[in-house]
Amino acid sequence: MHGPPPSDAARNGHGRAADRDGTDRVPAPAWDARAGRPVGPRIAAVLPGGGARGAYEVGALSVLGPALEARGERMSIFCGTSVGAINAVFLASTAHLSAEKATAAMLETWRGMRKDDVIRPFLGPSLVATGLRMVGEMLEVPGVRLSGLMDPSPLAASLERWIDWEAVRSNVRHGRVDAVCVIATALSGGGPVGFVQSGRPVPTSGPADDLRYAAVDELKAEHVRASAAIPLLFPPVQVSSPPEAADSYIDGGVRLNSPIAPALALGAERVVVIGFEPFAARSPMPEPLHAPRLADVTANILDGLLVDQVADDLHRLAAINSFMVEDGAGSTAAVRAARTERLARGKPAYRRVPYVLVAPEQRGRIAQIAEQVFQERYTGWRGMRQPDLPVLSRILGGGRSRARGELLSFLLFDERFVELLVEQGAADAQRWLDRHPGVWCSDATHDLHVDRSGERSARDQETIDEWRSLRRR
Repeated sequence: MHGPPPSDAARNGHGRAADRDGTDRVPAPAWDARAGRPVGPRIAAVLPGGGARGAYEVGALSVLGPALEARGERMSIFCGTSVGAINAVFLASTAHLSAEKATAAMLETWRGMRKDDVIRPFLGPSLVATGLRMVGEMLEVPGVRLSGLMDPSPLAASLERWIDWEAVRSNVRHGRVDAVCVIATALSGGGPVGFVQSGRPVPTSGPADDLRYAAVDELKAEHVRASAAIPLLFPPVQVSSPPEAADSYIDGGVRLNSPIAPALALGAERVVVIGFEPFAARSPMPEPLHAPRLADVTANILDGLLVDQVADDLHRLAAINSFMVEDGAGSTAAVRAARTERLARGKPAYRRVPYVLVAPEQRGRIAQIAEQVFQERYTGWRGMRQPDLPVLSRILGGGRSRARGELLSFLLFDERFVELLVEQGAADAQRWLDRHPGVWCSDATHDLHVDRSGERSARDQETIDEWRSLRRR
């Protein structure tokens, strides 16, 4: 039995007309009439936020998408935060295309992206206006507020140009997309909200008490801009739909930068997770900083918000896979306790979730690339072409440092930086495939260094501790 008729969207996800004979579209998958979806496991792409680092995600997906398609598998759930939300919605808009054509469209969009497509120039009239608003805020002048240091107004028009919203609706309607979810943080309650477009029922809350879902008939640019409203840098975004979730929102990475939990809640049976730093535990710094600069402080805050969350969530997933799911050796005390507790709460027992994890092998690699590009293209007289970045570099403390590179990597919408990140993402994705010929892994000892070599009693005690920490969430 075959799937529903081809999408009635008149254009593909990159704005080009689809071939009249349909050859531009992916063939209809085998269809499960009872489940009302394509045959095969539901696979989710989990895409964290990181500004211009989103090019790394695109490079990784350009390798993973075709590799999955060659196995007869396709991603159908897309969950993203901040720039990951932009990439998630783009993937949903091209789900009717072959993996090769979809990633080619995404690469073309990113290679044409510039800073002016996202934010207005920092220097010039906007700097004067920002200064006046800052003074007005300090003096509490009525009606004068400084909600962000930069003006991201160009992003609204760019999203309309980059994303084929009608294709998103069509792909959801025809079952090519099970769900697309973007995460933002509500200012009124301070909790994360997942705006979800799906043809299936959407949960009202997640495993964490403060995670809520808002089902929308149509995702719009306002939802994506809300997800990408980096605090202090960009002003909050007012979201009006759905009415029950109307609020002012800031970047979803403040509370949930790696939307693994939403992907599972929306039905994912396997997950593809892309990160910007290695997933292994962080090593301590060799020596303390005696005179930290603004860049050091800000980079550590961003690490905590946007990087460490990803590693923490993955280690939690690995612990569940390794310790809380039935295996050939039978049930442990922790497995039985976790199952009982889940059933008492009306939830199914934990299940094993195979995953693909793509991230740089070396910590700080993306920051190194950003620093390299900055030195090549924005120092000396070359910086006069686009003075925003050199000025920002001086504000952050000047001089070469990993912290400065970390911060610049969020705002460096530069063609050379994008190309190098695409290459790095593709290389790291290929490294995963070379190490995992079957693509999927669920053994945490392979990639996340979870030790399963202890005695069974020690394993039970460790998993009970993990189960207790999960229960407190």
